[in-house]
Amino acid sequence: MGGESPAGFACDVTRTWPVTGRFSTTQRELYDVVLRMQKASIDAVQPGTRYRDVHLAAHREMARGLVALGILRGDPEELVVDGVTALFFPHGVGHLLGLDVHDMEDLGDRAGYAPGRTRSPEFGHRSLRLDRDLEPGMAVTIEPGMYQVPAILSDARLMARAKDRLQRDVLARYADVRGIRIEDDVLVTPDGNEVLTAAIPKEASDIEAVMTSSARPAPGR
Repeated sequence: MGGESPAGFACDVTRTWPVTGRFSTTQRELYDVVLRMQKASIDAVQPGTRYRDVHLAAHREMARGLVALGILRGDPEELVVDGVTALFFPHGVGHLLGLDVHDMEDLGDRAGYAPGRTRSPEFGHRSLRLDRDLEPGMAVTIEPGMYQVPAILSDARLMARAKDRLQRDVLARYADVRGIRIEDDVLVTPDGNEVLTAAIPKEASDIEAVMTSSARPAPGR
């Protein structure tokens, strides 16, 4: 969903909620992985930090989470370097935010990439739309996700990078989870960051509480 402040600045927010009002066990396990990815990336938003490192923080947390669940096996850092996590997280972690939801993207990489920096040729990482060092006053989105995309999972060329490190029998247990994304808007401050959309629930228990409450009939009905 998007919105606009009285001054005309945009916001860009994503939440993934279970249509039943309750996460299944598998949905919650993968949701928690994505939430940890997002929190790790938000923690990395600091003045002077390269935005690409914010992106990689999400990939590293995904690798740790999927290894813990048994979906992937191996060294988490190697899984990121070899592009295995990109099979489930094939886009960049976010973008600049300003008067436009995708601020300055019409200018392409001239605006999104610092001088001397170019897009990675690697699948997943080449979709990163911003590669600048963060400065106080910048607003960015942080929106990692985890997806099971049939076109990717059936592509022998792409899947070759996983080798024997993807446990397809374990992944099959999570067939009810096709995609999860969690997105917040984050302002870079002189001493860290401020999550501008922090009031919107994203903890699994809070989401379930909101959905359960909203499903109850109003008093007198």
